Amino acid sequence: MRIGSVAIGSAISFLALAAPSLAADGCAPGTNCLTVANDGGPGTGFTAQCAARFPDFVFPASGIPNNFPGPWFSLSQDYPASAKAGDAPWLKIDFRKGVKEANAYLYAMRDYSFEGMIEADFIPQKNPVRRWYHMPLMNFGKGAREPMRGLTQERPVTGPELGLKPNVTINNYAVGFYNAPGGVTIGKVWKVSQPDLTKAQFPKGTMTFKILFSDGKASDFSGPDPMAGAPEFNILTASGPKTVRLLQMDVSAVDSRSLTGWVFGTFAFQPNATDPSPWKRLRPVGVSWGNDPAYTPADQQAGKKLKQTIISDEITDYAAKHLGWAGRTNGPVDNPVSGCLNCHGTAQWPVAADLGPFASACQTDQQKLWWFRNFKSPKSFGAMDKTTCQPASGTRAPKTLDFSLQMQVAVQSVLQFNDKNPCAPSTPPAAAPMAAARKSAPPAPPAYQDAPRIERGGTASN
Repeated sequence: MRIGSVAIGSAISFLALAAPSLAADGCAPGTNCLTVANDGGPGTGFTAQCAARFPDFVFPASGIPNNFPGPWFSLSQDYPASAKAGDAPWLKIDFRKGVKEANAYLYAMRDYSFEGMIEADFIPQKNPVRRWYHMPLMNFGKGAREPMRGLTQERPVTGPELGLKPNVTINNYAVGFYNAPGGVTIGKVWKVSQPDLTKAQFPKGTMTFKILFSDGKASDFSGPDPMAGAPEFNILTASGPKTVRLLQMDVSAVDSRSLTGWVFGTFAFQPNATDPSPWKRLRPVGVSWGNDPAYTPADQQAGKKLKQTIISDEITDYAAKHLGWAGRTNGPVDNPVSGCLNCHGTAQWPVAADLGPFASACQTDQQKLWWFRNFKSPKSFGAMDKTTCQPASGTRAPKTLDFSLQMQVAVQSVLQFNDKNPCAPSTPPAAAPMAAARKSAPPAPPAYQDAPRIERGGTASN
């Protein structure tokens, strides 16, 4: 895939064209290390590592210790022009049949995700089995990528939620990966510096996974440590180095059998499991392929079953106590007011709705159910008025980002906050088409014109 005469993923071509900047210290050897402002533009205070077209990280310079040896995160960004068909073993399993099949579907995605990645230490460029790709431009704001593992900040959790001691807060971090079909779409959307939202449609065979880690310690919990024996990552946060442990894994896949076009599932770490690899001690929480549009907590209390969600019989105790609204699939660090599938359904531009019914105006079940509709891309979630918890009238429908909240993070950074790509050429190619893309983007509905930057625990998510 090429932009003019420059290939996407070509470090040499883009480094030669990178905008002039002061040299910085605090990057991997062989990369272009730039001093930039917090928005990636000219200025000081932040270090940007450029190994190719998009930055690996944009991080406070003061947060990188002198002579820090790394390891340094490298964004997997050589997005392919095409992907081979048939590399999707989960599509052979009918997840709708029952718990056994739902578990098998989830394990097929987990094992596919881990094949070659555990040995490669979750560095996609080193995976000999298949390549995985990161979403670019998740480098700005509170949840920006850190420079060792590329983790972004997730929703923090405060006790007694998740069995934590009262008023104890733990911080959570994650990194997500897209397989080759997903990488094709990412490359098309970000072919030039401004995103082409008409290309934000993920094809059959697309699968994503995200591994989530927590800085919670055993002493933070009232009961057993849910992460005892879990794999660890060392990361570098704005407050200094941290060791974090695996707590959760999210998976999703495009599947035509789904009522929304996507299937979402979640795993939680099981400390009592005995699998030789601690990565394999993740156990299914559940799988959702629809939002059960009329199902409320009253139905749950009456003993009625969800029809478009299956909760695993292998779910860990702490995850079973932390399901989503009315028992829908939800991960341990996710907001229990919502659920996996419906949260991702809000991915759109402009950012015109909260991830879930979080606003104080959202009091009744009927209001909350607006987040639990079934629709497929290219239909978008639509705009919501926070003051009434009702669909915003008289507004142009936002453009779908096909259930990708990571795509929404990147798009919002560029189109709303005007964050810059410090690794791009100083004179971006195809300037006219980029201006046209911005002009053709749907205007933000008035109530969301100044939408907050997307964050995991509030109006949106990484």
